[in-house]
Amino acid sequence: MQLRIIIADDHPVVLLGAKIIVEKGGSGLVVGQAENPEELEAILKSTPCDLLVTDFAMPNSRRDGLIMLKRLRRLHPELKIIVLTSIRNSSLILGILNLGIQGVVEKNADQFELIEAIKKVARHQRYISPFFREALADVSILNFDRPSVKLSPKELEVVRLLAIGLTQAQVAEKLSRSIKTISWTKVSAKTKLGIKTDAELYQYARNTHLST
Repeated sequence: MQLRIIIADDHPVVLLGAKIIVEKGGSGLVVGQAENPEELEAILKSTPCDLLVTDFAMPNSRRDGLIMLKRLRRLHPELKIIVLTSIRNSSLILGILNLGIQGVVEKNADQFELIEAIKKVARHQRYISPFFREALADVSILNFDRPSVKLSPKELEVVRLLAIGLTQAQVAEKLSRSIKTISWTKVSAKTKLGIKTDAELYQYARNTHLST
């Protein structure tokens, strides 16, 4: 029986390319495609599938990133998930993996890497792109420990969204939190990092590839 796969990305060209790679590579059959988290949830409700390949950041939605992945994990605990991302922040990648996501693939990887990731995850193995494996080695993720990191997943998500240009009000709406909570989270992140200004915080996001 062929592996049934759903693909989600906010760029139609990426969707088409991923579908071609998956089906020509013999990895499985693409049974659904979505361009945002809301569309993805609707497809998952109506279309049986074995594995999801999804982009991490789909900015035109209120539920991308860690929020989306947490929700998917809660609604579909048995679903195998591979995340495609160009974000190279090791703490955020760690946050993704700590949600129980089975695969993380660098978005500019070649087609063979995605095929390999699908094959491994289908066999109940974890796949992490080589670049991410190197970046995460410093925090012992390859031993699957839970290391201490400077910022929590919630703080990382808030900083990421602010760094890509959203206002505090927009971040609050996107994350379904109050503006006061977002402001407090930003202050907490700056305190942990030992910085004082928003400019320094956004520079941190750029330096750690959080806003890529």
